[in-house]
Amino acid sequence: MSDNIIIAFFKKKWVREILIFLIALGIYQLSRILAITDDEETVFRHAMDIVNFEKATGMFIEIPIQQWFLERIELLKGLNQFYMKAHLPVTILFFVFLYNKHRDKYPYIRNVFLLANFIAIFIYIFYPCAPPRMLNDLGFVDTLRDISAVDLYEGNLSKTFNQYAAVPSMHFGYSFFIGYVLIRLFKNWIVKILGFLYPITVLIVIVATGNHFIVDAIAGGLVVIAAYYIYKFGLRKYFEKEKVSLTG
Repeated sequence: MSDNIIIAFFKKKWVREILIFLIALGIYQLSRILAITDDEETVFRHAMDIVNFEKATGMFIEIPIQQWFLERIELLKGLNQFYMKAHLPVTILFFVFLYNKHRDKYPYIRNVFLLANFIAIFIYIFYPCAPPRMLNDLGFVDTLRDISAVDLYEGNLSKTFNQYAAVPSMHFGYSFFIGYVLIRLFKNWIVKILGFLYPITVLIVIVATGNHFIVDAIAGGLVVIAAYYIYKFGLRKYFEKEKVSLTG
């Protein structure tokens, strides 16, 4: 009797979706850890390549932005907390919300999301890059460590956190993806405004806290866009029996 109950439980669609999400998230996090490298010369060279590119294109504005927030410590502490605690919970809530409101489009959006993470993993492996907070000689500040006493370099966090998975910024990639879907699918203007503000907020947070360059954020957005088109025109036919359009 108990076996039948367990089997019936795991046959529920929402349970399967949770399992798919948790397994994919676990693989993603494990892959990030496996991508950790000890080649500091390469990761800092890549970081300086980004700095030089941003300087050449007039995009190197991270330090003035961070300095503005450093003069407002309590606000910066809030941004640090947002960076550490909002990323995954907001993403999970988004998928729960989506599953309840647009179940027909959920598999399509979920698969694009998973593909974006898969693409990001390969970039972390082949292009490890130090984040701005490690470039103290240029004037960047590690706000997590120096302002909020969160040390990512020592203790248990260091064993599960890839210091050099800066490109692409999937903090921004996730937020860009969520914002796009909310604006595209939902007619409620409050939801649309949230979809517009969330990626902007995340962009400010990752730059102000010294965790990502603007180029990292652009790369995160491009990964999402690439995943969308690769899935739509290449992989979708293998995963979906019924085609749905990503429209409101």
